[in-house]
Amino acid sequence: MASARATSAPEDAMIELAYDIQHLNTCQPTAGCHQPCHGLRIPANRLTLITSPNSQHSSAMLGTLTGGQGQLCGQLFGQPLSHGQVAIAHLGAHATTPSRLRLGDFVMQARRRQHWLARPHAIDHEAVSQALHTLGISELAQHKLHTLSAAQRQLACLAQALAGHAPVLLLDEPASLHPPASRSALLRKLAAQALRGRTLVCTLQDSQAGQQHAHWLIRLHADGHIVQGPPALLHTAALAA
Repeated sequence: MASARATSAPEDAMIELAYDIQHLNTCQPTAGCHQPCHGLRIPANRLTLITSPNSQHSSAMLGTLTGGQGQLCGQLFGQPLSHGQVAIAHLGAHATTPSRLRLGDFVMQARRRQHWLARPHAIDHEAVSQALHTLGISELAQHKLHTLSAAQRQLACLAQALAGHAPVLLLDEPASLHPPASRSALLRKLAAQALRGRTLVCTLQDSQAGQQHAHWLIRLHADGHIVQGPPALLHTAALAA
């Protein structure tokens, strides 16, 4: 049974915790997959990056943080996690897009899921416009999704998540179809979004690019133990070891 070891500076204690988890299994316990974690902490309004030698394990942890699978005991914003699922949006690594919708209409769906018959308000249009602008795809708003490249459709799914109401976004490999430079630029934009009031947790293939911009890092090791803390301090600790 493994514990999450925290490496943090004193000022990090002042960051409000979004997730405060006493016990977490990153997947359903089986003979070949049993990675419990105690003491996992994820700060609110920050960008947290999850890395692992096995991408399936980091994806499983992200899925478990939704509170809908695995074994988990903890809190989200001070409330039992099972009560906070409406606050969470989970974007899977292989999200699909309806081919005939225009990009702008697809992103607007995030604003209308609870009231399909209601007309969008100005705040809804602003949220969609901001999400498209953040990801640099505003000029594609009137394009139908089937005319876009796979990488652009991946950004469309991310834009939809950003435009939604959920204060917590769990993003599984949100830039896997993009080159390293683009992944780094995307992480920088997501970090800025987080500081404006969104709690973002994501997995990413290129952990080095992510560590330049993430505020908190969770490393899942092959032997099952987990290390967490600010990326700079974890890097320093690794060099010292």
